[in-house]
Amino acid sequence: MIRHVAFIMDGNSTWAKKNNVSDLDGHLAGMKSLAKLICKIKIPYATFYAFSTENWKRPKVWIDGFMSLALRFLETDPLIKDVLNANIKLKVIGNKSSLPQALQNVINKYEEITVNNTGTVIQLAISYGGRDEIIRAVKKLNNKNIEINEENLSNALDTAGIPDPDLVIRTSGKKRLSNFLLWQVSYSEFYSTYTLWPDFCIDDFNIAVVDYEKRHRTFGLSE
Repeated sequence: MIRHVAFIMDGNSTWAKKNNVSDLDGHLAGMKSLAKLICKIKIPYATFYAFSTENWKRPKVWIDGFMSLALRFLETDPLIKDVLNANIKLKVIGNKSSLPQALQNVINKYEEITVNNTGTVIQLAISYGGRDEIIRAVKKLNNKNIEINEENLSNALDTAGIPDPDLVIRTSGKKRLSNFLLWQVSYSEFYSTYTLWPDFCIDDFNIAVVDYEKRHRTFGLSE
């Protein structure tokens, strides 16, 4: 049984060019696709790569536009009401302190609102990088004089208490991890689709799950 699926949501900019709209309009379409999917998936855990640590290297005008877009979407888009009514439990992973304060505030509010919900646990990876997460976890253990071993490090990660992904889905045809959940995906299955993220829907997700269910996982053991 599949418990946890992680998504690398790629192709928003390509979708924008294809549809002759601005880059940020492509990301808005991607946010809407994300909200719709959250309302429909029925698995215990799902993690979505929303904004990477590498994205901070983009031009400031793009970053400011993206942050304003994300804040406006979270505060005013009608799809957010559907998400909040879907019994999901929201958790944001990554370095939230680097985000604009207004965006931190709305994220914290939604985490608090959904904390006691019993449906799918949704992890949004925002200002997130796998290497950064591991470094922060090691520093946390060192500061507490806790032995650095596999179990303790796992418990110090942003995803502590969440099972590792069974499946990683990447849209737009790319076949790389891009610094996403580097510790957690050691033995995850990988699925790549040429569908661009704004066009990705529950039917595409179900196709990926069917493909996953045909595989035999060995977790590094010999066949």
